[in-house]
Amino acid sequence: MNWKRSVRILWLCNFMVSAGMTMVIPFLSLLLWEMGVTEHHSLSVWTGLVFSATFLSAAIMAPIWGMFADKYGQRANLIRAGIGMGLITSCMAFAHSPMALLVLRFLVGFFSGFITVSFSYLARVVPKDHSGEALGTLQTGSIAGNIIGPLIGGALSDWFGFRPVFLVTGFCILATLLPVVFWLDKDPVAPQTQERHASFKEVFAHRPLVILFVATFLVQIAVLGVNSMMTIFVQSLVGDSRNLAFLSGLASSITGIATIIGAPYLGKLGDRIGQEKTLPMLLLLSGLFALPQVWTDHLYELYVWRFLQGLVVGGVWPALQALINAQCPRRIQGRVFGVTASSRFLGNLAGPTAAGAIAGFASISAIFALSGLLLIATGALVGSTIHHPRPRMARRHERKNRRLGAPPSHPPLTARPRS
Repeated sequence: MNWKRSVRILWLCNFMVSAGMTMVIPFLSLLLWEMGVTEHHSLSVWTGLVFSATFLSAAIMAPIWGMFADKYGQRANLIRAGIGMGLITSCMAFAHSPMALLVLRFLVGFFSGFITVSFSYLARVVPKDHSGEALGTLQTGSIAGNIIGPLIGGALSDWFGFRPVFLVTGFCILATLLPVVFWLDKDPVAPQTQERHASFKEVFAHRPLVILFVATFLVQIAVLGVNSMMTIFVQSLVGDSRNLAFLSGLASSITGIATIIGAPYLGKLGDRIGQEKTLPMLLLLSGLFALPQVWTDHLYELYVWRFLQGLVVGGVWPALQALINAQCPRRIQGRVFGVTASSRFLGNLAGPTAAGAIAGFASISAIFALSGLLLIATGALVGSTIHHPRPRMARRHERKNRRLGAPPSHPPLTARPRS
């Protein structure tokens, strides 16, 4: 199997899915206004509900789709996600009430997870010593889509109206099925026997995996919390500028561009020196670059810190994925990545909520303090509990694999024994 070709195919698919799903973000609140939600407080509530509904249902369904992947493979999971997301998103063009839009956004979450599943697919087919490089490169596709999507969506909505953009989004997602079906190789599936039956109990029995699930959740809170309040923070720096949307969008885009630059190189670095060494360092640096933003009072100074943080935070998600892949046995890999996706979606849901509460009780700048401290604490948690196994443990793991009939693999990372 040519894993580099798989990376290129999934990079294109992730770009199209990310660009499609973010096309609708610039005008969601405007569409609700058009539907008759004109009171300011109600508009804020409905916008938050419509935006977060997808994350809630996705978090519920991710472990279930993980079981599906253990049985049928992640390639089948990609096809499932593409069909469901594409068709339901297209139906949003015909929603004529806020409740109908909310229900459809909730339903699309049941079938979402294309990007997370693509990471899981690569984790199965890419050699362990190239996983950081492959996952880092793949992440740039979704980030590039996140940057381009809102720009395209904003332009299309100005030219053709809001509803046709949902049709374009649905078409972009459905179009990813072509390369997946015709060009992507089927990933291997470990046979499920009575002696080696996969279960979620086994997933949560691995303490290092649980730690990595928690780390995934905390990282998403730290990153999404800041992003959700960026417009308000930029407004506090520049006042009621006529190009406020552009200036706040630029702050997010600068971080995304820096992530695209840094992710592939940091992935290779992790492959060379070990992801268990790279991840704590990246989390620590990300937190340290977030903290000075608390005291930033100039827009261009904010841009500099956002760029520096983007350079290092781009390596965090590939390192997390690579460590999770190294830890889990193949027969429960789908379930493990399902729980990982659920942790990520829950973080997406909790991040903006926590940021809004902190901004209300304290100040907007306090959100950067929360983000920085969370990233530093997560780095300390991972660094103190995850390490490379001793050779004796590696040999024991290989002997267990041979006894169960599993193919030999690199040994998992283990929790550091308590002193």
